[in-house]
Amino acid sequence: MAARPVGDTPRARRRARKLGRRVRETAARHPRWLEWLTRIGYVARGVVYLLVGGTGLFVAVGLSERAQGSSDVIRLLAGLPMGRLLIAALTVGLVGYSLLSFVAAVRAPEGEGGARGVLARAADAIAGTVYAALAALAVRLLADPTADTGSASEQLAARLLAMSGGRVVMALAGLATACAGLYLGYRAVALPVTSQLERRRVAPTVVRAVVRLARVGLAARAILFVLCGALLLRAGWSGEPRRVGGLGDALDTLADAPGGPAIVGAVALGCVAYGAYQLAKARWRRVRLAPPAPPAPPAA
Repeated sequence: MAARPVGDTPRARRRARKLGRRVRETAARHPRWLEWLTRIGYVARGVVYLLVGGTGLFVAVGLSERAQGSSDVIRLLAGLPMGRLLIAALTVGLVGYSLLSFVAAVRAPEGEGGARGVLARAADAIAGTVYAALAALAVRLLADPTADTGSASEQLAARLLAMSGGRVVMALAGLATACAGLYLGYRAVALPVTSQLERRRVAPTVVRAVVRLARVGLAARAILFVLCGALLLRAGWSGEPRRVGGLGDALDTLADAPGGPAIVGAVALGCVAYGAYQLAKARWRRVRLAPPAPPAPPAA
């Protein structure tokens, strides 16, 4: 008898069908511009993760001493030919994804309840905050590509730690980020990926490839989120904003561990897989469907 795929249980299938219904009902009410904003946001997110993963691979093979985080790769794009055009397009996507993440954190459109719902909302709120900060960085670079923007995470941490009770807030943010990482690990196993796709438009082999990309990418993000949460906790405990770190710092932390290059290479490949998964969502995710048929008139 063939082995049952991971996460393919009757309960998971029921959740997938329920999620599909919720997505269809919500998507039918979305205006057309929201569909395009969503897809552009997925493209922007995919580009960021592809670049972060690529720099991590350079570290793994010894071509670079330090991995680049999200802020670093945006600065890298600003220095390329046609950098302003690239940054302008990326800014639109980052703003769109940030807004959609905050909406998801408030409305929980995927219908998660209980502890999973709380973790899902926390993950969306963290994503919205991160991508809003990246969008602000992109806007500053768009105005002046040569500006010294410094470390966005350190600047935000310094302002937070200067506030009354800032160290406690920082520690709680670290705890929330680590818990969001644990939730991402759960999603890597149990996420009903196929219910989010326009199955009729996608070949079965492509669907299977997208599922593999999603699970590998989510697993890599889970590891990085837990490490970023630990860095936030350390910054809150010590009161030193320089101890805060993003994706690049999390990859560098892995590089310093025993067997670091191999671990960094595996996680970086996971980031590349997640970036490819975001591009696949931009192309095939069910975002807007035809409006539902009007209800039948009542019987006479």
